[in-house]
Amino acid sequence: MISVIVPSFNSALTIETTLKALARQTKASLIKEIIVVDSSTDKKTKMILSQRKPDKLKVLNGGIKIMPARSRNIGAAEAKGKVLAFIDADAYPDEIWLEEIFEAYQSGCRAGGGGIDVNKEQINNPIALAQFYLQFNEYINTGERRIKSFVPACNLFCERQLFQKAGGFPEIRAAEDVLFGLEINKRSPLWFLPEAKVYHIFREKWGAFIRNQMLLGKYVSIYRQKHYGRFIYKGIIPLIFFPAFLLVKLSRIFVRIGKAGWVHIFRFIKVAPIFLSGLFFWSIGFINGCTTSNENFKY
Repeated sequence: MISVIVPSFNSALTIETTLKALARQTKASLIKEIIVVDSSTDKKTKMILSQRKPDKLKVLNGGIKIMPARSRNIGAAEAKGKVLAFIDADAYPDEIWLEEIFEAYQSGCRAGGGGIDVNKEQINNPIALAQFYLQFNEYINTGERRIKSFVPACNLFCERQLFQKAGGFPEIRAAEDVLFGLEINKRSPLWFLPEAKVYHIFREKWGAFIRNQMLLGKYVSIYRQKHYGRFIYKGIIPLIFFPAFLLVKLSRIFVRIGKAGWVHIFRFIKVAPIFLSGLFFWSIGFINGCTTSNENFKY
């Protein structure tokens, strides 16, 4: 019924956790295959994958250091399941993840995604928590099922036929899930299922945290230029309005965390300085995307 697709790059520290959690699913019988598309440059990841018992696992060689969007498209092209479920190699699913996806699909949801949470080992790590609130504040696993414009690719499902009609993921380095979601919404509602939860394993080193925020900020600018037009997001205009844009972004984050409950409010307050540092570097990336040439950007 379901093909699970996992893009992998030098994921030796986390891929075992992902695969073991998939094996523990309450509805593991729903899994037709688990397709890992690996483009690692380290020997350890390849060794770990080669030692796994095949069973439903298929390991595809995606090339060398290819972007996650490309890996997902390669996996989707090989998939035989009626439903495609995407999860990243630095994440692992809750035990009822596939059960929730299956139930939603049976009730008519052709595409969607689930809640994101910090993994249990990093619950007291301030850098991990700051990343969680920066990147996934909109997908905290609370509230009712609802329609979204897009959902993160680390926890996303889509009917295979619908995926093909939408043209798969745009093959860009980041924000591919945003563009994919916007394309899906032209054809079918994209549902957010809070209980179909995935635990993300975040970067713990300060340098990696900063570089990733700058990358994400840059690609938010780039995808908005291509999707909404350059007039608003290119040149001097976005710089003039950026303070207002940032204020709106912050306000929305505060509201989402507030609605999530006191546990999240207290955690957020504890990591607020690191969160604001990350937002600062995200802003640098965003401004960089607005002011530099992106002529080679294609999707």
